[in-house]
Amino acid sequence: MKKIAIIASNNGLGHIRRCVALANNLSNKFVVSIYCSAEKVKIFKIKRNIKIFDFNINFYKKKMLIKKNNIHTYFNFKRKYDLYLSDNYPEVALKNKKSVILSNFFWHDILKINTNYYKKIEKKISNRPIIPNYLFCSKYIKKRFKIHPVGFYGKFENKKFNPRKKGILISFGTSKFKMDDEIKNLQVKLQNRPNKQLPIYLEPTLYSKTLNAHNVLEAKYDKEMYSKIAVAIIKPGLGTITDCLMRGITILTYIKGQNKEFIENANILEQNLIGFNFTYLNSALDFATKITFEKRFLKNKFELAKNLRWNGEKEVIKIVERIFKNKLLIT
Repeated sequence: MKKIAIIASNNGLGHIRRCVALANNLSNKFVVSIYCSAEKVKIFKIKRNIKIFDFNINFYKKKMLIKKNNIHTYFNFKRKYDLYLSDNYPEVALKNKKSVILSNFFWHDILKINTNYYKKIEKKISNRPIIPNYLFCSKYIKKRFKIHPVGFYGKFENKKFNPRKKGILISFGTSKFKMDDEIKNLQVKLQNRPNKQLPIYLEPTLYSKTLNAHNVLEAKYDKEMYSKIAVAIIKPGLGTITDCLMRGITILTYIKGQNKEFIENANILEQNLIGFNFTYLNSALDFATKITFEKRFLKNKFELAKNLRWNGEKEVIKIVERIFKNKLLIT
């Protein structure tokens, strides 16, 4: 059997979730290994026949930020594979000719580290396949590379719209973010809100037990919680976007002080009528409270989400099979 290595970005659980979903499906036909934070991978259900090798992103990020020109040497894999699937790391493609990049963006673009080193990398991998999401591929990658877009990973989970859901999720992801004054004052806002009959599910980093008295609960991100959510206020990373869309949850975004990736994602959500961006967090919360009672509006967003392209991991597998069958990679 062909051997495949998936090198997963550890920066946010959405990357790992997609890589695990892909690995679980690929493992039915190939021998699959994942290079990722072993600790973070444990959160997800992963098949026993998939090998996990611990890979720490922190050292990579330090070398990148100080603009080292030999970052690709960090990806020296002792084991040999027939194909390398790289989640957001163009350096892997430079190092290994038999590789495909799974990416909607590159960190060096988001972090504005466009050195001669990365220009060299981009030139050398310009004909290498890049597989992004069909909606959330960055303008940067679209302009520079040959892309093979696929749908959202996973399936749409709810067959019918549930008008009884009235919960509001407030979540800004697992990666670090700049806490502006609005976020810092969020707890006070939640305590003083007029419509306390609506349950608020707040991410753990912002949650306090004192909020329970105000119908504010700690977000658990499990099936039970999501089954109660009607509207979500989020920092729009693709992982959180996917979690909401696959359940038909209406999305509101708050991107104050965020990087290029989140700004582009928020714009894409609005352009496709599946999300709304807010300049002020208080305005987002007020709007979420209002539309929770607008069931026709919420059902419309549910249907739009339902009709998006799903099961993207299966599309990736077909691309991988074509690569092996037709020897498409440049060697």
